[in-house]
Amino acid sequence: MEDAEGKVLLTWHGQEPLVPASVLKLATAAFVLDELGEDYRPKTTFLYNPDTDVLCVRGTGDPFLVSDELRCVVDSLKALGVDTVQTCIADCSNFRDHLTVEGQGNSYNPYDAGFGAFFVNFNTISVRIVSDGSVHPGESETPLTALARARARHIRSPGLHRLSIHDGDFSGPLYGLELFGALLKEKGIHTSENYTIESCQDSGNYIRYEHANSRTLADMVTSMLKYSNNVVANALLLHTMYQRSTAQPSVEQGAEALSDFLADVCGTNNFVVHEGSGLSRSNCIRPLDVVGILRYMVHHGWDDYLPEYDTVRAKSGTLDGVSCLAGTFREESGRRLLFAILLNGAIDCRDKALHLLIDLFGRSE
Repeated sequence: MEDAEGKVLLTWHGQEPLVPASVLKLATAAFVLDELGEDYRPKTTFLYNPDTDVLCVRGTGDPFLVSDELRCVVDSLKALGVDTVQTCIADCSNFRDHLTVEGQGNSYNPYDAGFGAFFVNFNTISVRIVSDGSVHPGESETPLTALARARARHIRSPGLHRLSIHDGDFSGPLYGLELFGALLKEKGIHTSENYTIESCQDSGNYIRYEHANSRTLADMVTSMLKYSNNVVANALLLHTMYQRSTAQPSVEQGAEALSDFLADVCGTNNFVVHEGSGLSRSNCIRPLDVVGILRYMVHHGWDDYLPEYDTVRAKSGTLDGVSCLAGTFREESGRRLLFAILLNGAIDCRDKALHLLIDLFGRSE
């Protein structure tokens, strides 16, 4: 624990590198905000050839291409004169193929979802199963598609389910095109169910539409930290690399850039970073350096993006045998205090540790 000026108030193994789990998302948040700015909005390019009725979606890893955002795209394309789509193409060439993150599993849980240059709804599918086994949309704004029905066939328990898509290179973009096609049809745009994944040329008699997401980077970071979304964290990291003009950025290049940023902020290289979400158990960082990241965020006013946790503002991190928490609160004098609790072991006592800190140093905000 330190104050905002860096005075150490309490330390216990504070210089020991430990697995941070999703607390690492604080570093990713600070890096992308530092690179792109709070008001930045990721863009996706849509190219329509009126001679062939081919519509191409060229992705750049925007992690918030969700159903309501796609509806805005459809309205804009219709206003530009798009009335028929014979073929819809997903161009994913801005990122490398077969992106994988160390620690990512193969479950249908959303935290295991893959990512790439183009995906929708966080690369997850929302469905509702009723008692007779039939499949229905899990949310009113997202119609069912063929791939969604196919993925839901193995679900037996009634209720709402959100299923991850692992293979972002193929199923992810395909599902994105299917959903996009369904939304085009809803708006009266004739659409053939002809979907393909390939590179497309930006030449000829194209209608070009650049869609800037309605959410700012600050909005995206706030949501990423609140819901601890692994897909958003790594997609934002690689999108930032793409904006740096890194050709087809890889997870490894993103991790290297994040490491360089941490070395500048913390003044040390006593950490290991393999990706940007905290999924990897090979990630390790000292509690001392986590507090350094927090101090950097406080200095820029980005600590407001931290979610509420108990009576403080903090980011949690959890893996089997890993329980972490890092954030800020104020003592009664008004002094802001920064803390990092990284526990690697079988016993989860981070909440007890937090309450001890509050008892020792005063009440929270």
